Amino acid sequence: MTFQFDQFAAAIRAGGEITARDTLALRQAIWSDGVLTQAEAQALFELNAMAKSKDPEWIAFFTEAVCDYVIDGSEPKGYVSEENALWVVEEIDSDGRVDSAGELELLVKLAEKANDLPNVLKFYALEQIEQIIISGDGPTREGDKTPHVVTAAEAALLRRLIFAAGGFGPAMVSREEADMLFRIKDACLGNDNAPEWEKLFVQGVANHLQGFSAYAPLTRERAQQLEGFMRNSSPSIARFFARMGQLDLKGGLADLFRAPDAPRDLDAEVEAAEAVTAPEKGWLDARIAERAGIDSYEQALLDFLAD
Repeated sequence: MTFQFDQFAAAIRAGGEITARDTLALRQAIWSDGVLTQAEAQALFELNAMAKSKDPEWIAFFTEAVCDYVIDGSEPKGYVSEENALWVVEEIDSDGRVDSAGELELLVKLAEKANDLPNVLKFYALEQIEQIIISGDGPTREGDKTPHVVTAAEAALLRRLIFAAGGFGPAMVSREEADMLFRIKDACLGNDNAPEWEKLFVQGVANHLQGFSAYAPLTRERAQQLEGFMRNSSPSIARFFARMGQLDLKGGLADLFRAPDAPRDLDAEVEAAEAVTAPEKGWLDARIAERAGIDSYEQALLDFLAD
């Protein structure tokens, strides 16, 4: 980095703020060669933690730059490695929690931009937002520190996170996420929650029970295997098919070389997904039975499912 970065960092350590002009200078310095190194990404985390105040342009730059390094800084591009996932968690959790809007936005952006996230990062992101809601303390709270309340900002972040492409499936809500929605609902019941929260609870749990997606992204390991296979540029057709035979394709590229079975009936698949199965009903009944009676959120969910 140039532009007297050491002096700038010293000013931030002394209690300075990061302005929009500072952000532009950092953007030009860091991306002058088009590549962000881990040392530079580490420096961005340190600046984000030290700055007394930060311009909104900084948050956008910080999340964009670190996302690019974590998602596209190693092969295969578009995925987050276990190593990078642990690095992000260690950087954010150095003081035991998410304590800046930039760090919180980074967690959500990674889930939105990556094809898939390691579980350690998925669960960490969900846990951080849940903790902020329960404690009332975190970057989404400026003046009101009331615990056990879901704000509009927190509902929006949760929505982005649980429906993110890199989460447990594009626009699909997992059992873990549905359990979390119930936990938050129970903890915040009867309090002054944002209207957006009830809508998210109903739609999120209903999606878990009835959701359907025709698209399932490759895992990072699978993408790495196929990318390595395609990079082998041998012109030999015999060697090409020999390597094809060595791959454990399990319905991947092998589907390109055989006639398909009966075409998929997506309407029938959607209809089947919408039917709440006996195990799903058992899970829902058990969650509702944890409290005496049916609260307004659960009733809204049951009405939605009935419709």
